[in-house]
Amino acid sequence: MERIIFHNAQVVTMDDSRKTAEAILVEDGKIAKVGSNEEILALKDDATELRDLSGKTLMPGFIDPHSHLTAVAYNLLMVNANPSPTGNCNTKEELLAEFKKGFDAGDFSNGEWLMGMGYDPSAFPDGKHITKYDLDTISTEIPISCTHASGHCAVLNSKAMELLGYCGDYTVPDGGTVECFENGEPNGLITENAYLAPEIQAKMAPPAFEKVLASLKKACSLYSSFGITSCQDGRVTKNEYQLLTAAGKMGAINIDVLGLVAPQVADELLVKGQKVGPYENHVRMGAYKMFLDGSPQAKTAWLSKPYHVAPEGKDADYNGFQIFKDEDVVAAAKTCLENKWQMNVHCNGDAACEQLIRCYTQAIEETGIHEDLRPVMVHAQTVREDQLDRMKEIGMIPTYFLDHVYYWGDWHYESVLGPERAERISPIRSTINRGMNYTMHQDSPVVNPNALFAVHNAVNRITKGGRLLGADQRLTVEEALRGVTINGAYQIFEEDKKGSITEGKIADLVILGENPLTVASDKIKDIPVLETIKEGKTIYTA
Repeated sequence: MERIIFHNAQVVTMDDSRKTAEAILVEDGKIAKVGSNEEILALKDDATELRDLSGKTLMPGFIDPHSHLTAVAYNLLMVNANPSPTGNCNTKEELLAEFKKGFDAGDFSNGEWLMGMGYDPSAFPDGKHITKYDLDTISTEIPISCTHASGHCAVLNSKAMELLGYCGDYTVPDGGTVECFENGEPNGLITENAYLAPEIQAKMAPPAFEKVLASLKKACSLYSSFGITSCQDGRVTKNEYQLLTAAGKMGAINIDVLGLVAPQVADELLVKGQKVGPYENHVRMGAYKMFLDGSPQAKTAWLSKPYHVAPEGKDADYNGFQIFKDEDVVAAAKTCLENKWQMNVHCNGDAACEQLIRCYTQAIEETGIHEDLRPVMVHAQTVREDQLDRMKEIGMIPTYFLDHVYYWGDWHYESVLGPERAERISPIRSTINRGMNYTMHQDSPVVNPNALFAVHNAVNRITKGGRLLGADQRLTVEEALRGVTINGAYQIFEEDKKGSITEGKIADLVILGENPLTVASDKIKDIPVLETIKEGKTIYTA
């Protein structure tokens, strides 16, 4: 039996029955005892390893309630098109310079595309998208794709547009758009299903499998460097499933990964009648995933009222667009209810939120199934107060992307939503006031999977430009920590195994350089992760 005692620590348990402690005993990867230094040290024997934490903070490992692990792996192989502080692309010229570096360093002889991720024109001085002709200055011979930070649209060069069939007479998949110049010629910007539909994605030559496998291992290390011990892959198709299962068998995955399965492969990858299945090599398929709209920062989210400033080329009453008809959403919800599958649905705009609530409620009424399946509204960026009331009635959980406040809060305030609606993005305090479960995520690779930064933003709600956005929606530090620990475990039906330092639970732990409960609130983002422990074994050290 492997026994470790962590002592002389500030133990933040996230367990309401005992919120703090000084020491814990771990036996064979599980938490055996929680207590004072004196109580726990009295349990040591000759085979017990002693870890004196010298006053450092010990917490349950962070649980990522929504991200895209395999997309992070692919992203690590791409041009970093992010603006500061996570990249250098604050102007069109800087963006093209980064792509030129990627082109000069790449080998495209096997048909691979030159791809970049993180592009955000809201950071540009003029706020305008680049076009295919800008990317043509890099190359007209190899296909180039520059994906928006949201992941919901991209700008392609002429060669890529040709390979995807968007030239001459072309058909746009339902739920997508191909944007055009005034003369009707495609300008290179494609959104939603015009970019994300499986038949479109299949036309893009990805990096070699061996490259992606190695990058997936690096992605897991990235997550663990932020203290995360459980994460998600938010859109698993057959390709992602094969990659995850192969990587798991090869020992390349050292954190737990929950797959959210795309509708096209749900029957194949999810087990009918199974609410929660086991992990195999740290991987399990656990929910059905659907998109009902796009991204607010890219102005493709579906709102009930028009955007504050309409995108270039759109009418003043433009409010984004829906992807699925109601009957499709109802059918999907009924499938999930009848098969005991949790349903995770991407909804940013309040019109998309409304569609999900309406259609899921209708599915419950038509099936008569009221089982606790904890459907998840992913992002819920502009969900309204009346909608939260109805979500509570059907047990629907919102998971919020609080980093929007920092990265895009000013853009939302000035251009996307306007002052009034922007003050209410991610209304997490309103959720708590209703006694609802809530979680906080970062939708990586949109931004890094830095759980403490999510906590920081939930507590402070300060934009990159220094604006306080939604003062009445701020959380206490403890409330914010719940959103990435015990509440995250509840969302994935694992609250009996994870999310708190409680006797009998898995020893998924993180050691921090400072205690988030006592440090100044504006310093939470600066707390270092010193060590991450999965099932009693160290998987990351600073």
